[in-house]
Amino acid sequence: MSSNDLGDYRDVWVYCEHVDGELIRPTREIIAAARSVADLLSMRVVAIVLGYNLGDLVKEPVYYGADKVIYCDDHRLKDYLTLPYTSIVSDMVIKERPWALLFVANEMGRDLASRVAYRTLTGLAADLIDLKVEDFVAYTPQGKVTYPNLLAQIRPDFGTRIAKIFTPRHRPQISSVRPGNFKELPRDERRNGEVVRWEPRFSDDDFKVEVLESRYERRKETGLEDAKVIVSLGLGILRDSKGTVRNPREAYEMAQELVKLIRERFGVKAEVGASRALIYAELKELEGLVTKEMQVGQTGKTVAPDVYIALGISGALQHKVGMNRSKKIVAVNSDPNAPIFEIAHYCVVGDLYEVLPKFIEALRGE
Repeated sequence: MSSNDLGDYRDVWVYCEHVDGELIRPTREIIAAARSVADLLSMRVVAIVLGYNLGDLVKEPVYYGADKVIYCDDHRLKDYLTLPYTSIVSDMVIKERPWALLFVANEMGRDLASRVAYRTLTGLAADLIDLKVEDFVAYTPQGKVTYPNLLAQIRPDFGTRIAKIFTPRHRPQISSVRPGNFKELPRDERRNGEVVRWEPRFSDDDFKVEVLESRYERRKETGLEDAKVIVSLGLGILRDSKGTVRNPREAYEMAQELVKLIRERFGVKAEVGASRALIYAELKELEGLVTKEMQVGQTGKTVAPDVYIALGISGALQHKVGMNRSKKIVAVNSDPNAPIFEIAHYCVVGDLYEVLPKFIEALRGE
């Protein structure tokens, strides 16, 4: 919505997804993201919760950092349906005028965010990896115009660029945020917040689709999101430093052995990941072993382990945005000019088929 007085719009809102009576992890993360922005502007974090028989769930956003919860509890909202959910959230936005509205960049969030943006006549910045508050300077035929304290919506662009998207003349500033880019705040039941019930206004057109049955099909979990150590494999495992073709299964098995030793030696969660290039190569030697659930990067998972070990990964931007929040990055690559070395804390220029066995030997104490 455009307005002559954009100061009418206040607070950072979060659409909260939940499954089996619990807020999903990505929702808890974007509550933390909203908190980081709202605190800079002396605004509140307001959570939206829709569903049926919500019970104590309506208090959970407060425990994770929200100041206020607006919820709608109705039997017609038992299952997610695009039209009624869009109608409710759009009505809330039009009446309450939030400054920003955040969604999780997943199937539901992408569906709902775009429709709410259309209904409320504002823009949408999708698949963000970061949020900041910055001034935006526009150069118009009438001269230079500065828009202070806008939401800088940061996402990977085409090729090797990072884009900042601003919404200077419309509100709310709507964004979908990729999971894994923010750390959720500790749950604190001592936090107090306002909880308000919203009475929905439905029309017959909202229910053109009827849900006959719903089932949650849980994907194969890899545990990458909360792993403390990740050992990731790239397309470089296909050859050694001399250019000799190697069986990638050998590198995979060494990576698994390294992960096993890390778990045993340090008692931390460690997992094997992979680059998009390796996964989409669909190598028969790795069939059923390296799957899409293991993908780290822009179109895969965003991770932030204590240690990220990149083996044979060149480090294109699409991969970097999925792991550059790692506390320590160890990169092994035979190409001294590999982009991964630009962000790695420890750079090993060498043959991974020679380096990886040395890692394993060191952990074994041999």
